[in-house]
Amino acid sequence: MTTQKRFRFFKNDEGSLSVEAVFMAPLLVWALGAMFVSWDAFKTMNISKKATYTVADALSRERNPITPEYLLAMHQTYDYLMNRSESHALRVTVLTTIADPDTGEERVELVWSEGIGGVNGYETIAPIKARVPEFAPGDQMIIVESEQGWTPGFNVGIGEFRLRDVAISRPRFTAKLDWDDGAGVEVSG
Repeated sequence: MTTQKRFRFFKNDEGSLSVEAVFMAPLLVWALGAMFVSWDAFKTMNISKKATYTVADALSRERNPITPEYLLAMHQTYDYLMNRSESHALRVTVLTTIADPDTGEERVELVWSEGIGGVNGYETIAPIKARVPEFAPGDQMIIVESEQGWTPGFNVGIGEFRLRDVAISRPRFTAKLDWDDGAGVEVSG
């Protein structure tokens, strides 16, 4: 092909726009759907994180023992803030640091742990021990874990998944956050 023919080919603006549209329309529709799905996923992740922090903050301000009814109210608050139809669950765990009187060595112990919405509380600290940050001796730590299901609005190659968030706080107005199982039995650390 000579140089002159090449330039003529590139300068040529004859063609059919409808053929180009047929090629590009599916890609454009997919790209718009993918952007919507991605935006919805990141929005849900953001709201879930904020709702988890809200529940942790409410628990940190509580002066009375936490009851099953209060935990249900926190679950409903999370549900209201999420405003989604997917299933969700909360787990509240309270830890404390205790010094061994014989050795003086400090260790983290589970005070109480309760779950709602399909998750159970922890029986021991073992499942979360590696993730627990250091905190002051004699202090309590409130760990709120949330799980939120997410399903994409369109099939663009992203499947459904569960979002998991963790918020850590400490009691603000009291030295400890107790659990009252409703039978008058309080668990404290």
